Amino acid sequence: MKIKSLITALLIICAQNLVAQQDAVKWLTFAEAEKLDSADHRPFLIDVYTDWCGWCKRMSAVTFNNQGIANYINRNFYPVRFDAETSDTVKFRNKEYKSNGKVNELAIKLLEGRLSYPTIVYIDRDTNTMPIPGYMEPKDIEPLLVYFAENVSRNSDPESFRKDFMYTFPSVYADELKKNKETDMPDTSGTIEWLGIEEAFQKAEKEPKPILINLWLDFYPQGVNYSISGNIINTVMKNSEVCNYINKNYYPVKFYGASQDTVRILGQTFVGSGTGMPHQLTGALMNNNYTFPSIFFFNKERQYIARINDYFNATIYKIILQYYCEEAYKKENFGEFYRRNNKNGR
Repeated sequence: MKIKSLITALLIICAQNLVAQQDAVKWLTFAEAEKLDSADHRPFLIDVYTDWCGWCKRMSAVTFNNQGIANYINRNFYPVRFDAETSDTVKFRNKEYKSNGKVNELAIKLLEGRLSYPTIVYIDRDTNTMPIPGYMEPKDIEPLLVYFAENVSRNSDPESFRKDFMYTFPSVYADELKKNKETDMPDTSGTIEWLGIEEAFQKAEKEPKPILINLWLDFYPQGVNYSISGNIINTVMKNSEVCNYINKNYYPVKFYGASQDTVRILGQTFVGSGTGMPHQLTGALMNNNYTFPSIFFFNKERQYIARINDYFNATIYKIILQYYCEEAYKKENFGEFYRRNNKNGR
C-alpha cells in the first residue's frame, strides 16, 4: 500500500465517509480499562460528557463513529466514556469517587476543576494527565491521537506537533493552512544535500564525519510498522537550521528500504531481497524490527551508534544532531546535554 493511500485510509475525513456507525469505538469501563492496562500498557482516552451536551452527542456521532478514527483509538488506547454527572460511585486508580449532587468528583479531578463538555482527557503511558476541551472534527483530533499514542508527548509540546502534522499532510489541512499567518508556518525552506550510501561511507573514510541515514519505505507489508509521528520528521528535516547543520556536519543519506541495488560498505555486500521485500542492509540496520521511517547515526569511525523513530520538533532535533555529532553521548546522557543546550527553555 502506498503512503498516500495509507494516510487517506487512516484519516478518512471526507464528508462522504462520515457515516454514523453505532459504537465504532469499543468503549470500556474504568475497571475494564485498568485490567487491560495491567497486561498491555497503553494511554487512556476518556470522553467526559453529559446527557444534555449537544456538542458531546455530535462528537459521538461524527468523530468517534468515523471508522478511521475509531480504528486508531481501538488499536492504540484504552477508551472510556464517562458521564460527568453520574450519581454512581466510580472507582479509578484505587480510589472511589462519588457525586457531590451535581457532578461526580472524578470529573472534577480529571478536568482539573474546569467543567467544560465535551472534554477528552488523555492519560499517557507515564500517567501524565492532559484534559483538552471542546468539540473536534476527525481531522482536529487526529494529531492529538498520534501525539499520545506514539509517545510524542514525552518529547515535544502538542502545538509544535500539530503544526508540523498539518504541514506534513497539506492536502488534508488545506483550509486550516490558508488561515494561518506566515509566522505560524514551520520553516520548510531548507534542503539536505543527500548522498548515495556508498559515496557517504567512502567520503567518511577519507575525511571523517558522522553519517546520518534516513531509511524510508513507501509501502507497508505485514510485519512492518508505520510511524505516523516518525514520518512527520521529514517536515522537521526541511527546517533551514536543521538542514544547514546536517549539510555541514554529517554525510546525509536517504536510503530506500526496499531497494534492489547492491550496496558495498564496510567490507560487506548487501543485496536486494526481491520486489516488495526489505533490502538486506535494511534488515541488518533494523535488526528485524521494521519501523519506518527511521534515522540512523554513525560516528566518524563509521560505527553505528543510535537509531530514532520518533518525532521531535526542530529545536530538539537540532540538539539531537549536536549530541551525536559532538560525541557527547560518550560523556553524558541526552537529558543533561539537552538542558545545557536548549536556549529556548522549552
